[in-house]
Amino acid sequence: MYYEKITRILHWGFALLIPLQLLSEELMKRPKPGRIRDDMQIFFFEMHELIGYIAFCLVVARLVWGLFSSEASWMRLYPYFSKTGRELLMYELKHEVPGWFKGKLPNPSRERCMASAVHGLGLLLVTAMGFTGVMMGLGMEESGLMTGMIHEAKEIHEMLGELLWIYIFAHVGMTALHMFLGHPMLRRIFGMDVTREVKE
Repeated sequence: MYYEKITRILHWGFALLIPLQLLSEELMKRPKPGRIRDDMQIFFFEMHELIGYIAFCLVVARLVWGLFSSEASWMRLYPYFSKTGRELLMYELKHEVPGWFKGKLPNPSRERCMASAVHGLGLLLVTAMGFTGVMMGLGMEESGLMTGMIHEAKEIHEMLGELLWIYIFAHVGMTALHMFLGHPMLRRIFGMDVTREVKE
């Protein structure tokens, strides 16, 4: 199954922006009362803020696109909200997931309920990160002081950042394993013709 053009554009937007966000977070220092920062730390903080706002706009665009797209709809991303989706999810958990631990991954030529649900969780994660990041950017004082809800948003944002690292490594790892098994994962993203059939 191939992604629609808009879905591919949004996916590559996330693929470019999210790693930049995570890496800039490692190199920056946000302002704090009394904290001294060098030029590089200030640069990466400002870069983190700018990319964060762009990424949040991309998240909003992806959420809106889910209202119009059948291939990338909310019901595909969150199958557990329908009876049919829950049944498909349970079937895959019972019959396909055990094979993962033996290196047997199903051919993604057919959309899997489990894969869509995992993508949905990833979208929820980046949505929450984007929302808390925007709260911090708009609510932080010039000195860097954060109080009340803004401070709570910072704590949540930092916790979600750790979860996002785990998600990215797992997501890239599964993609690499699919490619190792001969599944045309990148071709699905680019929308190119598959030249080699892979058995399920």
